[in-house]
Amino acid sequence: MKSRRLLLLALALLTGCPDALPPEECFLTGAAEPPTLIIAQGETVSVRVPATSPQVCDTPEDAHTPESVTVEVHGPDNLPVPATVELQPGTWFATVRFTPKSTGRHHVIVAFAPVGSLRQFDVHVAQDERSLTPVATLDPRPTCLFVDRTRSGTWLCDHLALREPGTLPQPVGRETQPATAVAGDVVWAMTETEVRRYVDPGTGPLILTGAAPLPPGSYDTDRTPHSRLATEDEYLVADATTLHRFIFREGEGVLAFSNTPWSSLTTPQLTFGTDNTRAILVRGGDTVWLVSSAQDSVTFTPRTQACPFQVDARGFYRPSTTRACAVLAGEPVGHGEGVVWTRDTVQTSTGFIPVLHRHEVSAAHGLQEAGALSLDSSITSFVQELRPGPSHPLLKSSSGVGTLATPRWNAERTALVLALLPDPGHANHITRISDHFTWTVNRLGAPGVRVHPWTSSP
Repeated sequence: MKSRRLLLLALALLTGCPDALPPEECFLTGAAEPPTLIIAQGETVSVRVPATSPQVCDTPEDAHTPESVTVEVHGPDNLPVPATVELQPGTWFATVRFTPKSTGRHHVIVAFAPVGSLRQFDVHVAQDERSLTPVATLDPRPTCLFVDRTRSGTWLCDHLALREPGTLPQPVGRETQPATAVAGDVVWAMTETEVRRYVDPGTGPLILTGAAPLPPGSYDTDRTPHSRLATEDEYLVADATTLHRFIFREGEGVLAFSNTPWSSLTTPQLTFGTDNTRAILVRGGDTVWLVSSAQDSVTFTPRTQACPFQVDARGFYRPSTTRACAVLAGEPVGHGEGVVWTRDTVQTSTGFIPVLHRHEVSAAHGLQEAGALSLDSSITSFVQELRPGPSHPLLKSSSGVGTLATPRWNAERTALVLALLPDPGHANHITRISDHFTWTVNRLGAPGVRVHPWTSSP
């Protein structure tokens, strides 16, 4: 807004306008539509809408301002929504108010007369989850980018197991990019040299039930884990080039079936996320899909694809012979249980807008798009670290005003809607959303990590 005011002031001076700074109305020529808003379901929306002012300089005394105004609001089902609009006398502004009863995008049309023209904008109505009660407050931790809980109640924060408040945490894996995974009462973790499997007995520390060394030379270019999947008896890890499988058998412990290359040296691999992730793993039945991004050999543009892997007769994951790779629109920005999120940029008649795509994996149909959400230019989608674990998209108004939101799948309407998160978030905070929890970590190391329950598909 400040830069726009300066530009218009310069134009005013060049056209011989008075030296005094014109009033606010002078800066409405060519003004953008009111920003897309994110508000809670059931709350009253109040938006100050500018008409189209005919000039840059101060309005002459005999110039006409709008004398009347009308408003139409249409909900996501395209049915009318009751709304009121009030014109501020002698100005180019009107105030629109309405109370949405359903979630989803609401389209607002404001018509000024005899001058002022039409103004149109959207309001995203979100489910209100801001009052959720925390299920835990974890002891001070430097990061906690991964949070999960065993069936018996032990919390996992990155590489640490936290049984009771005030007790010493139990390290289970590497401190840097630990690749911890929880399946029921089983906890898998990775150190610098081996993979470990623990079981939660219900009281006391986790019990180590087996370990297997990392195969020598398995991390040729990047020794850090990029993604992992786990069941109680299987642990999969993808690094920059290779897919590694570890299984647990009673009486034998943890066994390694590693060294399945997934990356071709002839195809330049691209990274995504703020931590330079190269692979995301999601499971659909007996098939594991590995999502990666590479440079197209013909167009030289980024291309995201998901390729299927299945276990062969020897126990190794190999590229599927019955399913083909799928091409996904956009760049990976998040993932969860059987879900991959990508963000694409689409050109419209009004410019370029970001679009979130939700891809769902199933045993029957593989990986397919199951919903899309246009964000508009005024909604910011945060780029996150993807290696710590499941992370669903995080959204906020580009103005910086308002609480954080995330897209949520509404199965009844077969559509994506927004949900407001219980923690508003601040400049020095990192908010994470997994399949079961949402939490916020203070970048400055302030004590206490509040964990709230969450579901991405209620």
